[in-house]
Amino acid sequence: MEDKHDKTKRLSVYLPEKVKSDLEGMAEETGLSMTQLIVMATQGLLANYAAQGGAIFADLLSARHRILHEVKEKQALLSEEKLSMQAYYGARAEEYERIYHREDAEFQQELAMLAGVLTHQVKGRRVLEIACGTGYWSQIAAETAAQLVGVDIRPEVLHIAESKSWPKRNATFIEGDAYELSAIRGEFDFGLANFWFSHIPRNRIESFLQGFHARLGSGAQVLIADNVYVAGRGGELITREDSEDTYKRRELADGSMHEILKNYFSYEELNEIFRPLSEHLRIFVGGSFWYVSYTVK
Repeated sequence: MEDKHDKTKRLSVYLPEKVKSDLEGMAEETGLSMTQLIVMATQGLLANYAAQGGAIFADLLSARHRILHEVKEKQALLSEEKLSMQAYYGARAEEYERIYHREDAEFQQELAMLAGVLTHQVKGRRVLEIACGTGYWSQIAAETAAQLVGVDIRPEVLHIAESKSWPKRNATFIEGDAYELSAIRGEFDFGLANFWFSHIPRNRIESFLQGFHARLGSGAQVLIADNVYVAGRGGELITREDSEDTYKRRELADGSMHEILKNYFSYEELNEIFRPLSEHLRIFVGGSFWYVSYTVK
């Protein structure tokens, strides 16, 4: 029977497996029980705390503060890059599609090939398009898709997409965040993200794809396309010692200068990124563009 005068309180303590295993080994070697060892360790901790106070945790607290500081710095950097990207595409809205009118035969041939792949793959599909911009690829996809919802974070580019003269009986444009796709309403069986992937920080690629795939669901088809690096095209390439990402320095028609996150990928890198997450993966890398198409696992 429990002694009503027993002031001892039982505490439930979770022990990580490594700690539990080490304690079991110590108990076996010393002949003491694990409870006795934990009580002795706690008594020793309390004695040290009584003698030295919080100083005994200095190293632990310092490491914790350092980690928290690093996390805050990384979050601030991501927020800064996001705002910079938004400001750039807001300012660039009126001139965005000039990139598709380059007088280069190989460039135009690959562009036409990519448009053909897109219209074939989205036929009869319900398409969720990420970073739709001014609707250049939306218009092409909507020719054969059953439905298209284009999402972009900048209202300026969405206004241009909505004001174009092509019939939009099956296309809708809404403001939204590519990293918060759960807020987008509708049912989709095809995901499109053209010329957005290169603007994702490398340490956010996995989280973006997880959110994208979760919003589409297993069995959905995906097409993602972007630029191949060509020296001298699209502005000066910039690398930074403290970043795994690369950037482009670009000048807009109004004379303003912008440094935009712009990553490039080899065939091997694309295979490493998409192979674990997909089925029926197809990768094309040309002279100007690359694309991947696959089925979500």
